[in-house]
Formats: sequence, structure tokens, C-alpha cells
Amino acid sequence: MWGILPSSDANLYYTCASELLKGQQILVMAGERHSYPLFLALLLKIFRQDFWLVTFLLTIVMALATWSVFEVIRLRLGGLAAAVYLTCVTFYIRIHCIGLFMTEQLAIMYSLCAVGMLVHGAVSESKLKTWFYCGGIFFLTQALNARPAAYMTLPFLVVVSWRLSDGSLKRQGKIVILSAIAVALSFLLNNITYHRVVDVPAPSNGWYCIYGLLNGDGWQAGRKRVEEIWQNRFNHAPGATIVADVLQELKQECLSEIRDHPSKLLRGWWRGIQFVWSKNTPFRSTYPEMPAVWFTESARWCTVLGFILSLLFLFRGDRLPARFKTYQALSWLNLAGLAGTIFSIPLAPPWDGETRIFAATLPLFFLLPAFGVGGLYLLITDRFHRAVGGPKTYTRPTDAIGLGPVVGGVLSVAVVLASWYFVPNGSGTKKVQHPVRLMLDELVKKPASAPAFDLRALQAGYRLRVTNDSEPTWLPVIARKDFIQNVPGGRYVFFLPEFKQVPPDSEVVALPYFVLLVLDHEDAQAQRFTVWPEQTGHSLEPPVYFSKGLDIHVP
Repeated sequence: MWGILPSSDANLYYTCASELLKGQQILVMAGERHSYPLFLALLLKIFRQDFWLVTFLLTIVMALATWSVFEVIRLRLGGLAAAVYLTCVTFYIRIHCIGLFMTEQLAIMYSLCAVGMLVHGAVSESKLKTWFYCGGIFFLTQALNARPAAYMTLPFLVVVSWRLSDGSLKRQGKIVILSAIAVALSFLLNNITYHRVVDVPAPSNGWYCIYGLLNGDGWQAGRKRVEEIWQNRFNHAPGATIVADVLQELKQECLSEIRDHPSKLLRGWWRGIQFVWSKNTPFRSTYPEMPAVWFTESARWCTVLGFILSLLFLFRGDRLPARFKTYQALSWLNLAGLAGTIFSIPLAPPWDGETRIFAATLPLFFLLPAFGVGGLYLLITDRFHRAVGGPKTYTRPTDAIGLGPVVGGVLSVAVVLASWYFVPNGSGTKKVQHPVRLMLDELVKKPASAPAFDLRALQAGYRLRVTNDSEPTWLPVIARKDFIQNVPGGRYVFFLPEFKQVPPDSEVVALPYFVLLVLDHEDAQAQRFTVWPEQTGHSLEPPVYFSKGLDIHVP
């Protein structure tokens, strides 16, 4: 919201991070997606809840990971292929990552590191190629743990690792075994930290999507079914354990439906493939920030070209000139990434989340259009200008190659250590509610008599200051005209008239649990919040509270 405040899913992750900052376990987490809240909590701790500094650091790390994989591809596939790859990655990061506290951020950073290592491991002649390849698979698994989706990519990458070794059958078997161990190690670390920091484990909310796929619908059908189970079986009983039980029942219903009617899964899978092709899902979604249609359509057909050239280079085998050796080796990666995406569609229906849902594996998928353009250029030069060599190769490590393992390794170590730092005894602080929860309870239970709240005692939140239109917007300072122009919609549309009345010198404070406080000038200066009396004595949805000193009408 307003370019920097978390909303929707981002506020959910911010809430989880805030619980960890208080020494509490995350109350309930559907699926093992805790690594991003852990990472976010660590950054909020270091930068004292400064969203601007957190965003700045994430942007720097993202840029380093992007530069690393760009350099590896440039040196292996050539500058033209690297430019295509960089363009695809940049558009995705700009739309789905920068400034958004979402799991896609961590997944993309891991995945960029993974792709650079996989490419280097696939074509390198050094003794470390096996370790680079296995490290790449490990980081790609980390990316999928952060943003679950195309898990079927992993077994395909493990299988094709057999083709990356020119040695004996024993050496080929060794790299396959080490690749499988890398995947298992990532899952093991993720499972250990999950059960350490989450109070009530629950099945993934991805079962919403699978339920919708089996019934010819989307994730909303799964959400509706969960509400029916909650109403009929549990009589709207509150509590985190009930949430886990309801999701477990939905999971069992889906598994039973797949066993009894496997054709539904196949029909849903085929519907997903048709959706991906017709909507060009890897490159286009309904977001207004999408690039021009000509670009996304060009990327689609470059991907098709990359697939065709991958098959061509593999089938022609030893008949290819030496300059095509790198492209031939990477053809296996292309086919593994494409097959993994296709066979993962039942686990990640593309109509639920569109481009976002494949965040963890799209950097690998983007090798296809880069491969198509670079491979076509190499074929043309080979046909008409045989004196022109292939992409430059190198025999010694460069900074770009070493940067990927460093960035991915630091991210992994940070997440693991954060789980022990925030929950040192493995159970968290029991029977202690977050201060924001206590404030909400007091606002609901004490009609018209809630006292002024000391904002410093909340130990959370980030402020957006509204100024006169004469001053430029430089977050966290925002001109009033920009504030009004960018008022959030969706669940906040009910408060649209009130937001438009907010005067200059006001401040908006974003808190966990989707809470927004709009402070008048006096409350902002005094570091307190004095609520509008008409907003007490009942719950608000969404919980947006205004200072009583604001000269606006509040329903």
C-alpha cells in the first residue's frame, strides 16, 4: 500500500515475523512457508522495523544475485542470450518482488543463485562441477520451500544430472546420488525449522488450489469448501488447531477424490496446460504493470524456439561443431525445467496466482527464451560466418561464479540461525499475546472508553507521513495528492472516503494483524494513538482506526 506498507499476503508474513520478534512461535502456518517470515523478522530486527532499509537491502541482494547469473550466462551462452535472460528476469522482479514483502522475493533470490550454479555445473570442466550442480539443486529446493509450486522440477534435474558426467557409470551414479541428497537436505532443514518456529503445523493451503482443479474451478472453491467443513463439522469453533484440522480434512477429501476419480486430475492437468498456453502464463498475467504484448508474445515464441533447438542439439550429438558443446550440455537443463513445470501443473494450477505461482522456477524456465535467441544467433554465424567462434569460455572461477554460492549460502544460514535466535527453547513464549492483539482486544471490549495507546509500547509498525502537495514524495514521506491517488482498494475500499479526507501532517502506521492507524498531528508528535470513540466497542474489518482529532467523518 502506498508503495511501502504491507497489504494482503504481505501483511500476513509481516504478522508472522512480528510474532517471532516477540519470542513467540508463529501461531499457525499452512504449509512449510516459514522461511520468508524468519528472514523478514531478522531484517526487521537488524533495521529496527524500518521498511525502507529492509527494502533497500533486499533490492541490493536481488541485484547481486541477478548480476551473478547474468555474468555466468553471458560467458557461457553469449551476450545476446544473457540480455534476453536479464530482460525476462528484470520484468518479473519489477512486478512481483521489489517493494513487496512476499515469498517471491526470497524464492527468486535463491533461484537466481541456483541457475547460475546449475549452468556452471552443467558445462564446466573443473573438478568442482559436481558440487556446483548439487549446490544449484539445493538452492532451487530452498526456493521451492520458500514459494512452493513446481516441485516436479527437482526429480527431473536429479535424473538429467546423469548426463552431465562423461566418466564411468560409477561417476554418473555418484552425481545422481549427490543431487538427490542435496534435495533431501534442503527438505530436512526446512522441516526442522518449520516445527521449531510454528506452534500449530497445518497442511498447505495449496489444497485449496488442488480442490478447485479437481472440481473444474479455482482456489475459491477450496476456500468455500473449508468454510462448509468449519460450519458443519466444527460449528465455527475458534482456534488454530481447528484451522489445521479443517485443512487436514480438505487434504483427505482431495486425496480420496484423486484415488477414486484419477481422470479428474488428468482433466485438470490438461486444462492447466491449455491455460498456460492461451494466457502465456510464464510471461504475462493480469497485473497492469505487465510489459507490452509484443514483448511477452516474443518471449513465448523464443521459448518455443529454445525448446526446438534443445531437441535439435541433443539429437545431432557428435555432429555439432565444438562451439555448440555448451548449448548441447544446457539442453538437458532446458528440458528438465520445462518438463518440471508441465508435470507440476496439478500441484500449482496456473489460474491461481498466474505468473506468481511459478516464481521459484521461472529463472530456470527463462533459460529457454535466452537459449532460443542465443542458439539461433550461433547457428546463423556458423552457417554464414564460420570464422566467428562461439561464446567465450573461461577456465578459472570469476567473481560472478563465486557470488551465487555466497548469496544463497548466506540466505540459508540466516534462515536456520534465525529459527534458533527467535525461538531459542524451541517452544516460544507461551501465554503472552502480541501488544497489537492486546490493543485490538481493548478497543473491542471497552466501548467509548479506550485510553490513549503508547505507540512505543507496541514495538512494531512503520509510519507513512502525509505532507502538503508542495513537497515531493520520497517514502516514507508522501504528498497528499499521491496519498489520495494511491488509496488501496479491495478490502480497504470501505474506508475510501475517510482516506481522502486525511489532512497533511497526518501519519499512517502499519501494524501486524492487518491493522492501520491513521494519526492526527498531535498523536503523531506525542507517539500515541487516541481512537475515534465511534470505532470502539465492536470489531472492524479491516481494522482501520482513526485518531479522534482528525476532522473527518468515520462510520
